Amino acid sequence: MSDNTVLGAPQPERPPGEASAVQPLSSGDAPAVAGVPPIQAPVEPQWRRLHPLSPLLRGGLFLLVVVGIIVANLRDRIFELFLDQRFVDAMGPNEGDLIDYLARQRLLIWGLVAVLAAILVIVAISWLSWRFSTFRITPEAVESKRGVVFRQHRRAPLERIQSVNLQRSLLARLLGLTQVDVQTAGQGGKVALQYLGHRDAKQVREQILLASRASKMGGASQVMPAATAQHGAEAPSSQIAVDPLGQAYAVAPSAFDSRLRDIADFDIDPNARESGALIRVPVGRLVASLLLGTEMLSVLIIVVAIAVTSIWATPVALAGLVPVGLVMVSMLISQFNKGFNFVLSRAEDGVRIGAGLTATSTETIPSGRVHAVEARQPIGWRPFGWWKVRITTAGHSAAEGGQNKMQNTVLPVGNIEDVLRVFETLLPADPRLSAAPAGNDYARSVAESFEVESAVAGSAVEDDESANAGRRRNALRDALVGSGEGYVRAGSKAAALLWFGVRRAGLRIEDASEPHASLRVRRGWLTRSLAVMPIVRAQSIQLGRPFAHHLLGLASLQAHTVLGPVRMQMRGIDLEVAQQTFDELAETVVRVQGHDASNRVTREKNA
Repeated sequence: MSDNTVLGAPQPERPPGEASAVQPLSSGDAPAVAGVPPIQAPVEPQWRRLHPLSPLLRGGLFLLVVVGIIVANLRDRIFELFLDQRFVDAMGPNEGDLIDYLARQRLLIWGLVAVLAAILVIVAISWLSWRFSTFRITPEAVESKRGVVFRQHRRAPLERIQSVNLQRSLLARLLGLTQVDVQTAGQGGKVALQYLGHRDAKQVREQILLASRASKMGGASQVMPAATAQHGAEAPSSQIAVDPLGQAYAVAPSAFDSRLRDIADFDIDPNARESGALIRVPVGRLVASLLLGTEMLSVLIIVVAIAVTSIWATPVALAGLVPVGLVMVSMLISQFNKGFNFVLSRAEDGVRIGAGLTATSTETIPSGRVHAVEARQPIGWRPFGWWKVRITTAGHSAAEGGQNKMQNTVLPVGNIEDVLRVFETLLPADPRLSAAPAGNDYARSVAESFEVESAVAGSAVEDDESANAGRRRNALRDALVGSGEGYVRAGSKAAALLWFGVRRAGLRIEDASEPHASLRVRRGWLTRSLAVMPIVRAQSIQLGRPFAHHLLGLASLQAHTVLGPVRMQMRGIDLEVAQQTFDELAETVVRVQGHDASNRVTREKNA
């Protein structure tokens, strides 16, 4: 059994007489720390039950259907409670009044008995569903069990966890409940905990992320939630919330105030505001970007086509504007709801992304789980300098339908500075630091190595690091809006394939000699894009020559990672140049991934 120890987790619910999930260590096992509760170590993680109101939300559609049937049959009697009788009479007779029918058939008592029996059956089924839905977090995996007749047992290994998401529908927010989704790389590997209390869900998420980091580091020793360590025992992580401005506060002891705080909680890392690691999207910019986006442009083209057709052909074609308008309005409302109050923050447990108006979604991506990042600029956004950033992760791969998910968008719309900060946040310069949690032995060894380098080279090291950071930022800026100096260009005959996009097309291996080497691809004319993939994430590389490329003496290069929206491919390269670039890229992949494997062994030894 692993020696991983995860602290600060909520105590599991357990039947009477069952042993506690955790036992305190003896006084000689760990020293006491001021302001920190005594260190506890899990002996055998116990199964926990979900919130008692979970069946209400899981069966919400069925309940809505039942309520709709009741309302339809008791329309008059319901309206009589709220409206004057004149308005009720004006609505006309309701032939489907269920109570009148049962009274005429002398079945009113039996009807009431049937309703009570149905309610009892629903309650019993809901209780059994809740009673047999459990979960636990072990040093190796997150597990869940559900089902009464057909039992289902899901297990997500900690080292395979790609992200941990908190989902809150409008009804769930009003009830103070939150769904925890644990995303893994495998198809159908998601573990969904439906539902937990909001603060309990945040605490469970933190426990999962801590355990996942410890597992990736090869079995780390005792760790505690960052919020608990920082704020002390008086304000544990489950009691910390963040207001719309990113200001952390302790949840009020009052139950009513606590519920209001939970509904308005934007789930931003408390340290993010102080460190300035916040990226926000103003509401005005979001609305303008939706009106100027590619989707709206496509809708306008359809509207113009229908209008022209109605003028030159038949006016009946104008009827087609109605469904198009409905689709346009629905699309705008949906995108606005999903992008409202978008916040990206850097947290100790990774990158945290949250957004939503009525329903909210918060995704926490652990460090090192991003496989590729892409910035896109539709032609309508170009005068304003706006970009959209999306990512590819194994948890949202195409095999899971992730290419259509909102979670792939990490910046709905932002200026050039926002884009640069997102790239720097998702793809840190030194992956060694992003892979190791603070206080870990390997993290300390990395820091010590930096101190040794600084002691040897003096202040020049700091100057070099600052210069390198500025160089990396300038290189990204040039790749986005500049000429793309140093990029492998498309061939002289590529205009036949790339059209107007031939001038921007380019490919570059950035920092090829460094562990954080990356592959960068520029594309597009109507929609410009820059895709960046850490070479350590490459699954394979390919030199292809489709028929048109073969005729023109050209070739295409593509690097494969997990399936997703970001495509690392450049077409139209001269064959000789493509072959040289392919060989260089292959050598870089072998060197970088070999270095990463060596570091992984080192981490396991030092953990």
